[in-house]
Amino acid sequence: MRLEAVIQLIIAALFVASWLVTPIWAIKGINYSIYLTPLGYVVIFFGNKALVPPPTVFAVWLFALDAGLVPIIWRKTRYPLYLSMILAVLSLTMLVDTVLFQQRYLQVRGYVTSPTPNGYIYVQLPHVSVFEVPFYILLALVVITVVNSVTGAKWTNVQVIIRRRKITGGNQLDIIKGVLDRVGVKYEDVDNGVRVGGTMVLLKGNSLILVKDSIETEVSPDVALAELVKAGADQLIRTAGDDYEGE
Repeated sequence: MRLEAVIQLIIAALFVASWLVTPIWAIKGINYSIYLTPLGYVVIFFGNKALVPPPTVFAVWLFALDAGLVPIIWRKTRYPLYLSMILAVLSLTMLVDTVLFQQRYLQVRGYVTSPTPNGYIYVQLPHVSVFEVPFYILLALVVITVVNSVTGAKWTNVQVIIRRRKITGGNQLDIIKGVLDRVGVKYEDVDNGVRVGGTMVLLKGNSLILVKDSIETEVSPDVALAELVKAGADQLIRTAGDDYEGE
């Protein structure tokens, strides 16, 4: 499993997780707001809530998840990289189409259309539209899929770093720390090892031992790096959720 594919999966999962806690796009105004959630538009009008689920909204996060999973499941050729790029672009396209749905049916010439228990109301209220954090994570997913497709998922040069360190006499633990620093994953030094969250990699002789859920497994540097990066992403998602709930 290549580190680049793992990073792509993490970004896709982070996109969906962030969208669960904050809307990807919103219209905000006095006594009127619209939030685009994974289930559709949540319309709030003078305290009354209504859910408007355009079908394209489900395609946004389904395509994004598929873009992250395809290179993990199908790994023998470069075709899954191209497929994941197409899926990521389709996800962004479905998002644009979903926003256009709002512009077509819920907003007309500066006026807004809001569902009510007896039908719809057509009223002019001051409002502004904004893109939130999940939108920019989706853009990052599109960019990373394009980069992986062009480079064959080899842009981190992990194998090059490993070979250079071995030639210059660096041990495998130093190699792992160097790559973690390169991709921005925070880690903790332990005796003859490194820890990220609940995942730890130890150096015993010339072997790398992965300690996860109290189970020890001998692994290669690539697998050790992939597990540590995934652990770092899990920490990031949990921390982001805590920060949001705290607000």
